[in-house]
Amino acid sequence: MLINKTVLFVSEAACALGCSSRQIYHLIHTGQLRAYKDEGAWAWKIPEEAVMSYITTRIKARK
Repeated sequence: MLINKTVLFVSEAACALGCSSRQIYHLIHTGQLRAYKDEGAWAWKIPEEAVMSYITTRIKARK
């Protein structure tokens, strides 16, 4: 997978992972996907490496 951004918003991460935004919020709140909010901001920001790490973890779990 090639991601051209270093930080993704929830909708972008959902598109990249092929799931819903609701699922991304669930992953964030359960600690399965690392994300942060800037001070005073309302939007979650998800680092590219967090998405890649989540994908790697899921692949290893299936083996």
